[in-house]
Amino acid sequence: MSRPATSHLSPRITAIFILLGLLLSGCAVVGPEAISNGRLSYNEAIARTNDQQMLMVVLKNRYGERGSLLAVSSVTANVRIISSLGIQAGFGDSDDYTGNLVPLSAGAVYEENPTISYSPVEGERYLNQLMSPVPVATVAQLATSLTDPEPILITMITSVNGIYNPQFQQRGESSDPRFKNIVTLMAELIRSRRLHWASDESDKGDFSIILDRADPSQQDNIDELLQLIGLPQPVPGQKRIVVPVSLALHGREAGAIGLTTRAVYELVEVMSAAVEVPEPHQREGVAVSFPPLGLVGQNLHVRSSEKRPDTASVVVKYRDYWFYIDDRDVETKLYFKLVGALWASTMAESAHAKAPMLTVPVSR
Repeated sequence: MSRPATSHLSPRITAIFILLGLLLSGCAVVGPEAISNGRLSYNEAIARTNDQQMLMVVLKNRYGERGSLLAVSSVTANVRIISSLGIQAGFGDSDDYTGNLVPLSAGAVYEENPTISYSPVEGERYLNQLMSPVPVATVAQLATSLTDPEPILITMITSVNGIYNPQFQQRGESSDPRFKNIVTLMAELIRSRRLHWASDESDKGDFSIILDRADPSQQDNIDELLQLIGLPQPVPGQKRIVVPVSLALHGREAGAIGLTTRAVYELVEVMSAAVEVPEPHQREGVAVSFPPLGLVGQNLHVRSSEKRPDTASVVVKYRDYWFYIDDRDVETKLYFKLVGALWASTMAESAHAKAPMLTVPVSR
């Protein structure tokens, strides 16, 4: 009786099929792996260099030089994997090649070729946005979104009903203590959810502040705030007070709050004034002099050092010195973060319609 024919694969052939399967399965997951390996790296590099070029503009402003910015408009990464499989076989007497041949060899080459496009940040539209006061809507959103709204109010608001908060103390003038009291009270009421910002559809202002007197522990704070900004006290038993808010120098005559806000460029000026100018540069007179900083910038510091610092959240080398923000200086880091966010928004508005100025293919 004859048996049905059977095929037996040699161990070497079996290994070849297994190896081919592994190579093919590796190609199948290259997409997710490419994202895992590349996305964070690109993102971190862009964020780090954004901070560095922003700090460089701040430094050049301190030294009376023109700074320029490039926005990364696109990053296109082409990924290619080249795999190879080799088999070595011997013919003739096995004594001639036993131990000298590698039966199977395989390899894979991972190649990533990014193309990066940059756009210049310049033009009339960019300059107008950089110099324009930040909208009340932005101030309201920031003040209600952060854990501590007081630094935002101090940084962004220049006056409340004629009570000023200048960024510089000109001719020996000092900060008006009433402004600090106002923002401290507003911050406390925001944290206790007794001060709310709301859109105002009337013709008195773009926004309104709603003061909720339902909590007896906050009624004195509300009454003191109204007194400081020159508005009438609430009538007995009044639980809610709606005060229109607008971009204006004064508002008390209309029973409103008139706010003025800073422009992004003013925030850059404050940061430039906080730069620590090295002693040799002071003697040479190459840096611009600024008046003493007011309430908004009195605790900001951009340090300088002859050696690269070990503790820096952002650092650049300029004029043979290292300038940096110390990683332990939380107040300066938060200010720099705020300026960066507002500046990035301004850059995006002005750069999105421009053609890339420079497209750089990067190959390995």
